[in-house]
Amino acid sequence: MRTKQLLILGAIFVVLAIVILLFENPFGQSEYEKKVETAMPLFPDFNEEQIVKIEITATGETTTLSKQNGSWVVASMDNYPADSEGVAELLAKVTEFKNTQRVSNNPEKQAEFEVDSTGVEAKLMDANDKVLVHLFVGKTTPGFLSSYVRPANSNDVYVAQGYLQSVFNKDTRTWKDRTIFSFNKGIVTQLNIISSEETVELRLDAEGTWHMLKPVVAVAKTTEVDTLLTTFSELDTDDFAEATDELAEYGLDTPQSTISAILNDGTTATLHVGKEEEGKLYVKRDDKDTVFRLFKSNVDSLIKKSDALKAEEPPPEIETE
Repeated sequence: MRTKQLLILGAIFVVLAIVILLFENPFGQSEYEKKVETAMPLFPDFNEEQIVKIEITATGETTTLSKQNGSWVVASMDNYPADSEGVAELLAKVTEFKNTQRVSNNPEKQAEFEVDSTGVEAKLMDANDKVLVHLFVGKTTPGFLSSYVRPANSNDVYVAQGYLQSVFNKDTRTWKDRTIFSFNKGIVTQLNIISSEETVELRLDAEGTWHMLKPVVAVAKTTEVDTLLTTFSELDTDDFAEATDELAEYGLDTPQSTISAILNDGTTATLHVGKEEEGKLYVKRDDKDTVFRLFKSNVDSLIKKSDALKAEEPPPEIETE
C-alpha cells in the first residue's frame, strides 16, 4: 500500500513539474535578455563606411582624426598616422550602442554620470562635415564593466558595455600609431648591435643556424636571437618625444647604441638609441624623423651583449682508460 502511495505522489510531482515548465518557463529568457533581443541601436542610421572625420574633445582639448586615401591620420598632429586598430574599435563600439538599459532622462543628472562637458564628447562626420553621430561618453558604472553614454540630442542616459573612456580618449598616449617597426622576422638574415662596449654581428647560414662573427666567432643561441627578433620586428613605442630639429637634445646626434636588421628583400631596419631621461631612452629609426621613447627595460631587450647571445660551448670530453 505504501509503495502505491509513493508512486502516486511521484506521478503528481512529475505532472506538476511539467506544468511549471510549460507555463512558468523558469529557464526561458530573462527580462534583460528580452530587452537585448528587442533593443534598437542608439544611432540607427549610423554607417561606419561614411565616417571620414572624428572629433574627440576631452579635458578641454580636441583631437581630430581624418581618413585620407583610405588611411586614418591624426589631422591635429601634423597628419601623423593614426592608431588604426583604435579607430576601428571606436567605430565598432558606436555600432554596438543600443537602448537596452536607460538609467536616466533627467538633464540635472548628466553631470553625475559625466555625460556632459565633464566627460568625453565625440562627433563622427561624413565627407561633407555633416555630423552623423554626436555623443558623450561618461564614467564607468559601479561594476566597472560598463559605461554611461548619452546621444547629444537627447537627455536619455544609457548603459553600454565596456570601459569606454579608454576607447574614446587616449589621453597622453594620443591617437598616434605607436608602431616603430613591423616586419617579418623570418626574412632577417643579419643582425648588428653596436654599443659603447662592443660590436656584435650575427648572421644566418643556409641551414637556418645563427652564427656570431663579432666580437668572437661562435654559434649563437637560437632562442635568444628569436626572442630579440620578435621584439624588434613588433616594436611599439612607450611614448613620443617633442619634435625637434636638434637631435643632440636627445643624444641622437651620436647614438650610444644601434641595432640593425638586414632582411633578404634588401631592406634594413635600423634603430638608434640616445640618452636616458626619467627611465626612458630616446630612440629613432634611421629613415624617419620621429623621435620615440622606450623604457630602459625595452631597450635592454634589444641591445644584447655577446655573452647573452653566444651559445655555451659543450664541456670537453673526458678520456677514460
